[in-house]
Amino acid sequence: MRLSYLFLPRFPVQRRVLEQPSLSGRPVVLHADEKGSQRVRFASGAALKRGVRPGATVASAMALEPSVVRLRFDGDAEAKALASLGELLLPLAPGFQVDAPEGLWLDASATHLSGSEERWGQRVLGACRAVGLRGRCVVGSERFSTQALARWTVDTLTVVPERGGAQVAKLPLLALEEGWLGAGAAAPFRALGLSTLGELAGLPTGALVGRFGSMGLQAARLCRGEDDSRFVPDVLPEVLEESVQLDWPAEQLEPVLFALKMLVDRLCGRLQGRQLAAVRLTATVGLEGGSPLEVPLLLARASAESRLLVELIRHRMTDLTVRQPITTLHLRVDEASADHGRQLVLGDAPAGEVELEVVMSRLQSALGEDALFSAEAVATHRPEAAWHCVPLSLRQQGAVPVPGEGPRPPAPRGANDAPWPKRKAKTEQHGALSLPTFEARPPRLFKEPSLLPAELSPDGALLHVTLAGRRHRVEALTGPERLVGAWWSPDPFSRDYYRLSLEGVGQLWVFRDGQDGAFYAQGVFD
Repeated sequence: MRLSYLFLPRFPVQRRVLEQPSLSGRPVVLHADEKGSQRVRFASGAALKRGVRPGATVASAMALEPSVVRLRFDGDAEAKALASLGELLLPLAPGFQVDAPEGLWLDASATHLSGSEERWGQRVLGACRAVGLRGRCVVGSERFSTQALARWTVDTLTVVPERGGAQVAKLPLLALEEGWLGAGAAAPFRALGLSTLGELAGLPTGALVGRFGSMGLQAARLCRGEDDSRFVPDVLPEVLEESVQLDWPAEQLEPVLFALKMLVDRLCGRLQGRQLAAVRLTATVGLEGGSPLEVPLLLARASAESRLLVELIRHRMTDLTVRQPITTLHLRVDEASADHGRQLVLGDAPAGEVELEVVMSRLQSALGEDALFSAEAVATHRPEAAWHCVPLSLRQQGAVPVPGEGPRPPAPRGANDAPWPKRKAKTEQHGALSLPTFEARPPRLFKEPSLLPAELSPDGALLHVTLAGRRHRVEALTGPERLVGAWWSPDPFSRDYYRLSLEGVGQLWVFRDGQDGAFYAQGVFD
């Protein structure tokens, strides 16, 4: 199996600088309690230039640089951040395994879909750069050499053949300690005068086992590229959520919006990695010395677009009355649906689509789930019953598929619903108008057909009709188009539809009922 190791040097520092841009270029140390003292776990580039090293005490770091910024190291938070990055990379790697606090294992079995392993690695690094992270990527077949090359070389991208013993020969013995044999494992081998993994791999296996026991055998196998440990992908969390801690309590909206955009970008990356779209979200605003405020969000259309979510949350937050400074932001996806993508029609403007969806989502969040409706076609020939209203909340949950976005089961057909007639349009001339009427439907349809009193000539031609109490002369008539329901049903129907042009009015869509012979108006052509 081909796998990859993504090494992100000093990832905890990179993450903190992304979340708090004010830390960029400043000496920063992340410390943790160790043996009764606070020791540096990670240091920024500015702190390293001033002599601060991991493992040193915080007191010694402050002695070297009094202005150093001290932050507490949180291993759980780093693991969650790496898992979020792994979910963002799911379109490239079908599985990942977190190696906190600086690494991420990736399933590289689908590299052929990118053309080659080199192109796949470039896409992985490009996705990291897109979110502000820098790292090194190595593709290999066994775990030890893949990880060692990523951590101890300076090449941004490396592809290792089936066995990586030759590639790791020049690496130092310290590579054995990081996640493999434990701290201090290289000291006995250095006591023999060895300095590289290649020198250790060249020693006889029997001599190593006789002197160092099982540790010597394991070290020799690792150095020769014979690591057989398995890659086990992590299980994806069921709840999608992201949190951010502001660098200081914010009383203005600008720093909050910056943190919000970063938070939404990460969450949308995870949604897109899972091919999901958010339907319901909850934004929680943490206040200094006060109870957090929850802002529920309901989208008019399921979406994983960062811009749409940021705009919607921003509009909702501007309506909040906050009496304490804001310290934290938390965003959770309460409900999501499959994201099948959207096909824009030629001429559509994505910016206008986003603005429209923001307005629709705000209306739905303010007025309720069932406040907005969309029209859905019904398989019947009765024009007044050929559609019905469907709440948008049902569409976004997948209960009512959107036309063009997936297969739709055939709708149940009632007794009065006949199939569409498969015949050509008939054209009947009357006066100056001569137009085909088959499948020509008016843009404005009456909710119910209205009776249209008519005057006929002795030979049955339509001369005048009375509309809204006024008598109008018929200028032209085109048709008919016959729609007939099932005669055996309790409520059969038979209609001949015409396109009628009236003097001073325009064109109407009318029909003559087959039972009573009367004319009825059905719609208006613009």
